[in-house]
Amino acid sequence: DEAISELSLNCNPKDANRALYLLAAPAKEMNMDLVKELGDYLRDLAPKAVIRNGDYPREKGVLDVTVILSELDKVEKVRDYYSTSTSLIPEIKQRQEEIKGKLREIEDASKDIPSLL
Repeated sequence: DEAISELSLNCNPKDANRALYLLAAPAKEMNMDLVKELGDYLRDLAPKAVIRNGDYPREKGVLDVTVILSELDKVEKVRDYYSTSTSLIPEIKQRQEEIKGKLREIEDASKDIPSLL
């Protein structure tokens, strides 16, 4: 639950088409039952995802689970980026025209200067 609650992006795990979980823990505490339980839990959260897993035995006495969700169908933050970028297109075009105009002015101002080449 903690790994899911700390996702860096607000999203619904049910929208994930791929998922990966990495279990890092002391080798003595890792077993297939724990790996299966984590996989089943993630399968409930992301039922349509292709789920991969990995383990990283280590000496430190802490059990960590890292979850990565990818190929998300619906992400509000990404949708907001598209909406914002669409609304900025006219402003960007205006800036480009202003730059072209300034470049033309510079070119016109320099046309009477002899070339050094």
